[in-house]
Formats: sequence, structure tokens, C-alpha cells
Amino acid sequence: MGRACFCFSLVLILASALQAKKRDKDPTAVFSRALLNARFVYVTSFTGGEFNISTYPEDRAAIGTVQEALQKWGYYTLVYKPEDADVIFNVRAGRELEAQAGVRVASAPSPTGTGANTSAGGTWGASVGPADDYVDILMPIPTERVHLNRATMLWKRTRHNGLGQDAPLIQELRKEADAAAAHDAESNKKP
Repeated sequence: MGRACFCFSLVLILASALQAKKRDKDPTAVFSRALLNARFVYVTSFTGGEFNISTYPEDRAAIGTVQEALQKWGYYTLVYKPEDADVIFNVRAGRELEAQAGVRVASAPSPTGTGANTSAGGTWGASVGPADDYVDILMPIPTERVHLNRATMLWKRTRHNGLGQDAPLIQELRKEADAAAAHDAESNKKP
């Protein structure tokens, strides 16, 4: 029994190694075909959506740049609600340190029915992140609400100024998608 398990494990390891070697020779083998089949995309950032007041200005600009590049490409249709999307582009403009501070004021009706209860408090936060821009493309798992932390990663790239003029990261995606589509078309021609 132990020898059979060992042999089976060895076969699995060799098969995995051969598959990895095949992927190394053919870069289109690792490109997710879900990206070729997707039609509707939503673009957001790690700090929030385009119209969220807590979204950093750099990320808001990155969202706009990515949306513009996707519209120029014409392969995908932009949607403005994550639940309408086949895939979600999650972007972040590169910055090593970010800080946020603000004041929050809340008002609620008084339990006695006269007047209102008002409170104010400070909010703050800071984080350290990469200096390079990056894009994650996620496929949400179908649920009632879209949760990006429970989505499948389809594509991820980083690059210095990758979300700048003409969005080089999106151009890189486009090249990979075109190569994968051409490879698939060629494969389908062969008998």
C-alpha cells in the first residue's frame, strides 16, 4: 500500500513538472480564458470606487485612466455596479505611504422625539504600500453581494507608472489577450 501511494505521488509530481514546463514554453497557456470570455467589467480601487469620497485622488485618476484605456480597446463594456460585471479591475496608483484624516459628524433623531442627537469625531488612517502602480483582475464569486476578498484572481501586474499615460498595464493585458486569442484560433484550425 505504501509503495503504491509513493508511485502515485511520483506520477503526480512528474505530471505537474511536465505541465509547468509546457507553460514555460507557451506564455498563452497561463493566460486565463475567463478574461477572453468576459464582456462586462467594473473598475474600482483598493481604497474605494470612483465616486466614493474616501477614495484617494490618485486612485480615482487611475480608475479614469483604466476606464479610458478599456473604452479605446473596445473589447469590454464598462458597467458601473460591481454586481453587473463579469470581471472587476481593481487598481492602485503607486505610492509608498498614504495617510488620511478627517472629521465625521453624525446626527440622529432623539429617542424622546424632541431635537436631535449630534456627535462628531476624528478619523485617521495610514498605510504603506508599493511604489509601483498595479492592476488585479478578479472574477467575483456569484453571491448576493460582491465581495472582492472572495473573488478569483485572474491577472495581476505591477509596473512603475503602469497607470500613467495610455495605461501601459492595460496595453500589456491587451497584448496577452490578443496573443491568447490568436493561439486559440490557431489551435482550433488544426485537425
